[in-house]
Formats: sequence, C-alpha cells, structure tokens
Amino acid sequence: MSSSRLKITDTTFRDAHQSLMATRLRTEEMEPIAEMMDSSGFHSLEVWGGATFDATTRFLA
Repeated sequence: MSSSRLKITDTTFRDAHQSLMATRLRTEEMEPIAEMMDSSGFHSLEVWGGATFDATTRFLA
C-alpha cells in the first residue's frame, strides 16, 4: 500500500465572507490572518466565489 498525504482545501475566506458579511469583506480586512492561513499547511485556500462576476458588474461598473 502506498503512502499518500491528505490534501485539504480551506474555504474560510470564501464561505465565511459570503455567509457572514454578504460578500462585503474587504481585502485589507482579510490580510491580518492571511499569512497565518498560508503557513498552516493547507494544500490550497479557496478565496473567491461564484458571485465574483455579479459583484463586479453591480458594484464596480
């Protein structure tokens, strides 16, 4: 049996942001924890959701 590592993707920056802040959490509000999240050993961090295009056209256009 071969040894393989479990790879975990953290979705805190996506899910919590969408659920608690109605997609209005700014980058500068996430930056203080970003380095700690990066060094925690996750395989990847998911940081954007499906509403990116919608939010861009509604609030930045």
